[in-house]
Amino acid sequence: MEHELKRFLPRQFANWPGTYMIEGGTDSRWADCRVIDISSAGAGLELHDAGDDATAGGHILVAVHLRGEIRNSRPDRDRGTRVGIQFADLGAAERAYLASLTQLDALW
Repeated sequence: MEHELKRFLPRQFANWPGTYMIEGGTDSRWADCRVIDISSAGAGLELHDAGDDATAGGHILVAVHLRGEIRNSRPDRDRGTRVGIQFADLGAAERAYLASLTQLDALW
């Protein structure tokens, strides 16, 4: 099954900055990473300071950093703030990936 997914969902070059944390790792903190390539089924990451915690079968949390401009802002029901943003400084890879999520009706 995994081999079939790779065939149908080719990865796109990304080069996006991000952060990660290895679940259950010896150092429960966020560290820098770079998303090298991505598809809707997975990604290739370059981890900084992963040490021995990055082993096959483990779980990882990844946050991708996409820059945006706040276009509108208002208070929300829970005393927070709701903002609408427009992505800024997206390269061709970022635009293509976001468009592919729309075409796949992906749920985040």
